[in-house]
Amino acid sequence: MPNPMTNIKICPDCNTEYFSHVRQCADCGVLLLTLDEMKKVEEEKKRCMETLLENAVAVREGDLSWMDQLYHVLIDAGIPCTVRADTGCRKGCCGHPYQLLVSSRDAEEAALRIEEHCRKIHPEIESSEHMLSQGKCPACASPVESGSVECPECGLTLLIIEQ
Repeated sequence: MPNPMTNIKICPDCNTEYFSHVRQCADCGVLLLTLDEMKKVEEEKKRCMETLLENAVAVREGDLSWMDQLYHVLIDAGIPCTVRADTGCRKGCCGHPYQLLVSSRDAEEAALRIEEHCRKIHPEIESSEHMLSQGKCPACASPVESGSVECPECGLTLLIIEQ
């Protein structure tokens, strides 16, 4: 009789175990992997985590919990990255204390994966962009001109200008 443990499948997102006949995770909706496939994925993640970054660039800055979340998004996507503490003045006035670094050749793909993750956890971004594209403030629906920095009616910041 075959070992029932060899017939299970695992969700690569939430690690829930399923019987072998199930094809996708009931919670995440992703395709399930066999134990062998899961081991290969884990080995690839480990390799990715140990890869030295060439010409590292910061793709995001922020607090440690946010950088850790984005780190795992990129590692799960197969993009080598690391988080480093910014060596600024350490008084809290020189910006964010942590940076998410990727190789310069992976920077564009990393930015796309981060954007995809942000849209997943903040679905309201899409509806806000839709309202703005129609010339309306996402907060109060007042008319706004294209390229406006803030809504003239409610003061909502519409455009962030980085310096």
